[in-house]
Amino acid sequence: MQSNFIVILLVALVPTVVGFIWYNPKVFGIAWMKAADMTEEKIKNAHVGVIFAVSLILSIMLSFIMSGMVIHQNQLASLFMNLLSYSRLP
Repeated sequence: MQSNFIVILLVALVPTVVGFIWYNPKVFGIAWMKAADMTEEKIKNAHVGVIFAVSLILSIMLSFIMSGMVIHQNQLASLFMNLLSYSRLP
């Protein structure tokens, strides 16, 4: 199985970008803070760098695993395509 590591790293950035948008106070940030019982003080005391680093590492792991699953499913689909093409022969 060949993996394109540049694509995997780019795909790993997608959850980070979505998280930046999702937790923005203009989108869902304020509602999330109320639901999670978060305050500005708690956020300022958090280790934001560690949170982003762990999130990025987990995103890389997820994208690497998902790429393997997609490549495997692609091969499985091509197997069935070959069977279908042979069944059309006279």
